[in-house]
Amino acid sequence: MDRRFLVFAFATAAALGIAAQTPRTVWDGLYTDEQAARGEKLYGERCSKCHGDTLGGQEAAPALTGATFYSNWEGENLEALLDRIRTTMPQDKPGSLSRAQNADILAHMLHAGGFPAGPMPLDGQAGALSTVTIRMYKP
Repeated sequence: MDRRFLVFAFATAAALGIAAQTPRTVWDGLYTDEQAARGEKLYGERCSKCHGDTLGGQEAAPALTGATFYSNWEGENLEALLDRIRTTMPQDKPGSLSRAQNADILAHMLHAGGFPAGPMPLDGQAGALSTVTIRMYKP
């Protein structure tokens, strides 16, 4: 085999490996507008009575958007947030929503937080969001 070809193939593989490891953040268009709309409806039905219509929190339920919320989650991975929602909410029936429903609600939260939509829906499967970092400000 030609040595130049091998060098080129190795360099290409290395470059693709580096590109594949580029950290993703909530600024990378992780949900679709349609998914956020489904999440908004679910949020209204299942979450707003505690967290408020605008996700601003009320009484003992914290805000789900805004500076205080994101400062608490800054640098964490999105999987941790999805797991928190999935296992502890809604408070009156924890764990009663499907992974897809929780991903839709998280998409609504991201939309309300001003993070951009993208071409693919947020993946609610276990582990899918473990490499996505929450960043309040665009990197």
